[in-house]
This record gives sequence, C-alpha cells and structure tokens, in this order.
Amino acid sequence: MIIFSTHSLVKSEQRNIRKELVVKAVNKPDYEFKGRGDRRIVYKKFSRIYLKVIFRKESKNIIIITQHWDKTFKP
Repeated sequence: MIIFSTHSLVKSEQRNIRKELVVKAVNKPDYEFKGRGDRRIVYKKFSRIYLKVIFRKESKNIIIITQHWDKTFKP
C-alpha cells in the first residue's frame, strides 16, 4: 500500500503533481537509488521532465516523503 505523508500531500498540491503520477513513478521508475538512511529515490520521465520521488518502506507499505519536478536527471 502506498501512503502519502502530510508533507507530500502539501507539496503535491503546491507543485501540481497528481497522485497517479507519483504511484506510477514508484511502481515503474526509470531510475532508482538509495537515499539517506532508509530512503529510496526514484526518477520517472514524463514528456520532457522528470518526476523525482523520495520514499521509504515500512513492512508492506511505501511511505511517500516528498516529490518534485526536475528538468534534468541528477543521480
């Protein structure tokens, strides 16, 4: 199950990012990396721009921490 943190919901609204796009990025990323601590970072390209999503796993759940649009891919 994918759970959106309060922070991620606020940022989605501010950055005009639909939940469906975040779910798609997490389920089928173009790139995936280890982040700080237990976090994971994924990138998914939509048209000419990348969606960067930062999340962590808690047992069977995926907790979305934040997301934002990025013009270039930066591993």
